[in-house]
Amino acid sequence: MNGKLIFLDNRNLTEMIDKYTTVVVLELMVALVSALVIYRLAKKNFVKETIESGRFDTLDGVRGIAATMVAIHHSFFFYGYATFGIWSINYLGKGLLQVIVDYMGKASVSLFFMITAFLFWGKVLDSSKGINWQGFYIKRFFRIFPLYFAAVFLSFSYVIITTKTPFTIFPYLRDSFYWLTFDFISTPNINGFPFSGSIVAGVFWSLSYEWIFYFLLPMFSVFAVNKRTSFFIVSLMFVIIAFIYFFNVEIKYWTQVHVLCFIIGGGCAHINKYYPAAINMMKGPVLSAFAVGVFLACIANFDAPYSHIPSVLIGISFLIISSGNSIFGVLSLKFIKMLGTISFSIYMLHGLVFTVLFSPMIKSGVSFQLAATITIPVIIAVSTISYIVIERPFIDRGRVFSKGMSDIIQLSKSA
Repeated sequence: MNGKLIFLDNRNLTEMIDKYTTVVVLELMVALVSALVIYRLAKKNFVKETIESGRFDTLDGVRGIAATMVAIHHSFFFYGYATFGIWSINYLGKGLLQVIVDYMGKASVSLFFMITAFLFWGKVLDSSKGINWQGFYIKRFFRIFPLYFAAVFLSFSYVIITTKTPFTIFPYLRDSFYWLTFDFISTPNINGFPFSGSIVAGVFWSLSYEWIFYFLLPMFSVFAVNKRTSFFIVSLMFVIIAFIYFFNVEIKYWTQVHVLCFIIGGGCAHINKYYPAAINMMKGPVLSAFAVGVFLACIANFDAPYSHIPSVLIGISFLIISSGNSIFGVLSLKFIKMLGTISFSIYMLHGLVFTVLFSPMIKSGVSFQLAATITIPVIIAVSTISYIVIERPFIDRGRVFSKGMSDIIQLSKSA
């Protein structure tokens, strides 16, 4: 098995790299065409989500592209696992192609963290009357948990169906407790099923970072009084993370980088709120080219996406995009915005589709190219259905429940 990775002459290695480069381009094309076709078929279901929504219209586009990039990134892990028995992309040859595939996943997650901090710190800054935190947490729970629960349920169902040992309920109840903690504890193997986390492509870990940010936000909101206090807290967080980095404080390196992404997102929200003249200067094709150039320079010069300097460079591109720059109009295309609307479903469910559909095809001898061409449209179609059937109804219920709770509290206060 390992010999396939080790004993490769230069000619075979070149052929492999050419093959995988073709796969990257093919998956990108298939994803875009699939999104366009599905949007045309289902656009009546996305009228509200794809209209011009104001200041942060481009962020939907970023989310959609980022979620798609994560799925393509993980396709290489699933291929490696199905072919070589390893959850790794080192078979790509540790050159530029591997760096690009690595950035497709990791830089996308960094952008997710920046978007979260940008939107919610911006919301805090824009709220003159303060945030209804009870309503905030209710809405967040209804936004995240239903789809998360569905992904966990489907993962356990897959294990139960494919496991040949006699069914006993206790191990599944025990492991479901861990799997429903947003990865704050762990996601152990389900009833001993090998490498169970790969069923969902191991994406749950990022949810714990999101929830930590939500829990800390009320504390930080104390500093959202005005321009000076907002600048103080954002600058202080930058100073703290710089101190940790330069003085090698014993905090996990990737944790530092993820926290930095949230800080960058908050900093962009501060700039967007208090420096409108600078924001207006960031629109147009010149800055679009600059944002793309910075991102490409990052890939060309830094091979580790989860690092401090690459995160700052990605943050520069994000600042330009969050100012309303649509990157030559791409991020404002309606089918790209639809991808943004279904991005959480893509992120949460693509691993399951790869597990059920892609991996068996690879193991049966189907080529990477054909398996990817079949699987990517299915991921987008399943995610579209998931948004319509699960996400949107529970988002609406969250709003209704939050308003109902607020009304009850107001009535109790006036009684």
